[in-house]
Amino acid sequence: MINEGDACPVCGAGELTRKVIEETFEYKGRHLTIPDYVVYECDACEEEIVDKKTLKTSSGPIKDFYRAVDGLLTSAEIKIIRQKLALTQEEMANILGGGKKAFARYEKGQIIQSRGMDNLLRILDKYPYTLDALEVRYKEDVSGKVISMMRYKDSIAYAKSGAYTITALREEDELYG
Repeated sequence: MINEGDACPVCGAGELTRKVIEETFEYKGRHLTIPDYVVYECDACEEEIVDKKTLKTSSGPIKDFYRAVDGLLTSAEIKIIRQKLALTQEEMANILGGGKKAFARYEKGQIIQSRGMDNLLRILDKYPYTLDALEVRYKEDVSGKVISMMRYKDSIAYAKSGAYTITALREEDELYG
């Protein structure tokens, strides 16, 4: 942890002074200004080191700025979509992929979703019934081969463990041995 009065970790000769500034970030010709941005400046080499708390609190807004410039959903918009679908972050990640903590990281502004994930979220927002096509539970045998799949809602599907052949049937369809 860096404190005022510490020796500069860059040059080793100077002493750090805490400064509260307004920092402006530029991305693709657009600008974002963050007030109360804390840095420690070296009086010898003039290097500025960003305060750890400032890095943490400014990371989300900066990533949302990048998202907005790139035409992607912001972290708040992603959270609203997930809540409209009445799913937890972990359920959403299990359905759409990206790892167990992906949605927590999207919603906290820690990572930026891909364009493909963004498109999928927009589709789910506009057409929530398409979630039925994605809600699939997989069971794997010890070797990692898919041995069964069950849809959450109104259909049944299964895969043969060796060939990975998938047959999808609605409940009203007849099953032949």
